Amino acid sequence: MKLLNDQNLRLKKLGEEAAELVAALATHDSERAVEEAADLLYHILVALRAEGMDASALVGALAKRAG
Repeated sequence: MKLLNDQNLRLKKLGEEAAELVAALATHDSERAVEEAADLLYHILVALRAEGMDASALVGALAKRAG
């Protein structure tokens, strides 16, 4: 997978997807916001995997916030 091997591309995609989510939320486009959130989450998971982590690390961090 190209994203796993190209740090610049991974970071670019994270920024793009985050910006697209913000734009969708700013215009109250719920359907698009959900799609963009899914895209962002996908790219977050890819970035974590590239750094040797998996979804369990993310879930663990979220669990700590929940108390």
